[in-house]
Amino acid sequence: MIRRALVLALLLAPSVVRAAPIEFVEQRKNFMIFNDVDGSIEHANWYNRDSFYAGYNAVEEGFLAVHPDDSQFLVAYSTFDLTAGVGAFYQSLSNDIAGIGYKQAAEIDAVIPSEFFDDTPNSQLTGFLHMNNWRNFLLEDQVTIDDEWISLVFGQELGHAWLAFAYANLGQDPSKIMLGRSEAHWNFYMHTDGSPVEGHRWLDKGNGDFEAVKLDKYQFSDLDLYLMGLMAPEEVQPWFVITDPHDCIDSSKENMECAPVDGFGFKADQYRVKGTRVDITIDDVIAAEGPRIPAYPDTPNEYGLSFILIKRPDEILCDEEIAVIDEVIQRSIDQWVAQTRDRANIINNTHTDEALPAACGEDTTSGGDDTTTSGDPGSTSDANNSTSADPTNTPTSGNAETSAVTEADTGDADSSGSATNGQQDDGSCSCNAPLSLTAAPWLLAPLLLRRRRR
Repeated sequence: MIRRALVLALLLAPSVVRAAPIEFVEQRKNFMIFNDVDGSIEHANWYNRDSFYAGYNAVEEGFLAVHPDDSQFLVAYSTFDLTAGVGAFYQSLSNDIAGIGYKQAAEIDAVIPSEFFDDTPNSQLTGFLHMNNWRNFLLEDQVTIDDEWISLVFGQELGHAWLAFAYANLGQDPSKIMLGRSEAHWNFYMHTDGSPVEGHRWLDKGNGDFEAVKLDKYQFSDLDLYLMGLMAPEEVQPWFVITDPHDCIDSSKENMECAPVDGFGFKADQYRVKGTRVDITIDDVIAAEGPRIPAYPDTPNEYGLSFILIKRPDEILCDEEIAVIDEVIQRSIDQWVAQTRDRANIINNTHTDEALPAACGEDTTSGGDDTTTSGDPGSTSDANNSTSADPTNTPTSGNAETSAVTEADTGDADSSGSATNGQQDDGSCSCNAPLSLTAAPWLLAPLLLRRRRR
């Protein structure tokens, strides 16, 4: 009788929708391919706690079923576009670092429960990057890799593991003066020397005049590196924020209005503004956040990443496309290491040097060293050779009120690349046009130095 009642209760209980695990398809040189078996990953709602983990747990379960638990970050690309008009996002799965602003992150992020937490106690994984449709990392010709976009988006998403939530205490109470978009990026008017987590490389021209130039590659600032655990506080040089911005003569807005602090891109080759300089030091940040714990140099400087591509079950990727995806991943790794000024290293735990069969029947292989050359594990080459991408196609939050670390990065604000801050309005294209290695001989060139594996 008790058993019957229990069975009846289970049958009548509300069902919890759970995504099916992704299903392994094949190994490629720099990544592994999986099928989204029931479409639940493609259509997942990544922007609140329960639905995020319904989707994420299916990804982690399918991945760890066929791969060792040896990485701190899982990076997913897809053959389809994420829903809700997002471009890319990072979601923290755990945090045990003090002094970098995660208290503020937890207050505004719909998934993070508290400053210190661990939602993956059964794995090493501490962060999940969804980079969206891999073709977003090509220029409009859908052949040439967009190095500038990689520099900005991959740099920013992995940077969100530590950035950008920190306050500064300038003599009264902790202040949000450094924060911009979604309170998870740096202020438009903050001198970050060109960080992928936004702000700009501002030049103080004196008499309250400032100028920023448009960049085609990005590098982490001293403050970034401190918060990432890659720089001692005494190494961090002072920086500044421009307050009371006015007379923004290079604004693309009709009324020449200045960009908001949560803006990023601008249309002209430079951006000129008048305002008041407020200097900030690392001591101001420590006064607000406390010291970073663990502190440099007792911090990791090498991170294991695993890269996967999630596709629809009926989709087939051939060697030309596989080669481009391999190269996008390799450039992402090498550019990110360069952005840290070689203070950090990435180990691609889904890389293999083994010869692999053709992806769809051609008499070729996609393994080995066709697009990389061996080199010193601590060195990297500058692969940024973008010719036309505009850094104003910048990330933004799909849910600015509730999503900070789980942030939806799209063009400066939406899936078409249109800016919401009025500074830029450039479109972007993502389609399924076939790729041609003949039209893209650079895919076969030794462009980047591969880093050693564990």
